[in-house]
Amino acid sequence: MMKSLLIAVALIVVSGSAQAGPQKSFGCGYASQFGGGEYKQFLKKNAHNPMAANLLRHYTGIWQFQEEKRICDSYGRGEPAEFGCLIDRRDYDAILALMPKNYQSRSAAELNKWAAERDVSLAQEGTRYRNIAFNACVKAGAYKGKLREVN
Repeated sequence: MMKSLLIAVALIVVSGSAQAGPQKSFGCGYASQFGGGEYKQFLKKNAHNPMAANLLRHYTGIWQFQEEKRICDSYGRGEPAEFGCLIDRRDYDAILALMPKNYQSRSAAELNKWAAERDVSLAQEGTRYRNIAFNACVKAGAYKGKLREVN
């Protein structure tokens, strides 16, 4: 009787885990949030100065937050949504499209001036996109938490 009860409890625990579904996270096993060798090659090919590299990292983050929002919006509509690490699924052409026009012909000083003259700082912009993505995932039920203010 005890053995049957233990087996029944074990089956309930296993079936509950299976019903919970995959983890709804975008976490990765990389030491860096930007990933490994493929991203280093992307920077090497597309960043001709340190400010260009900073902007590429910034817009990589923006792209990732936009992608997280898109995935959570799909999940919220009941459509297929592929959570998981986005590092190996990046759309580098889309990231480059976010960069300032003619960035490759601009010096580090010119790119720095471009960034300084914007209405919003790069840090504020990154936080805004992060909060938009987080809110989309909370609204969809993929994350637990309180909605964040978006400025």
